[in-house]
Amino acid sequence: MPADIITLHTDLTAKAEAARRRAMLLHPSNFNRTQSGGSEAAARAEQLATRFECLYEQLTSQGLPEGEARTEVARIAAREVWDGFAAQLRHHRAAGNQMDASVLAVALSSIQGLALPLVRHAGDVNYASRAVGTARRRLQYNGGLLHRLHPHSNPAFNDADATLEALEAFLARSQPKAA
Repeated sequence: MPADIITLHTDLTAKAEAARRRAMLLHPSNFNRTQSGGSEAAARAEQLATRFECLYEQLTSQGLPEGEARTEVARIAAREVWDGFAAQLRHHRAAGNQMDASVLAVALSSIQGLALPLVRHAGDVNYASRAVGTARRRLQYNGGLLHRLHPHSNPAFNDADATLEALEAFLARSQPKAA
């Protein structure tokens, strides 16, 4: 006697279907980095590069070896980015702006792994460059996710990305070219 197989077909509710569509949009394969263009971004990058070079010269004139001076510049810049996010987060929480506070909390979690490697591996420019690059990729990725969830963007992401990009370029200038 053949067995009767009962197939249960369930239709997704509208709410579940909307959640599934949002989840598919947030998939990492859909992430496209946006390039910041314009002369304003170039001027900001040049300003940061000059600032990093001046700080580097000051540290080397105080007797720090080249590698340690470069990683110290990276540590100082990372600390400034962190402090900027933290100050804005406190401000938005005090003002009751939950959306902005959530965006800044995500930004802080994106770069939380940056400061410790720079301190632990002082003088290792390659390691510092990798740590800065990883933090920048996390920040870009999480910023892209937040923008797709709700287009309420925060300019702090762009400022931090520009700072980390300039810092990456600064650290890359000291690395010897492979033959």
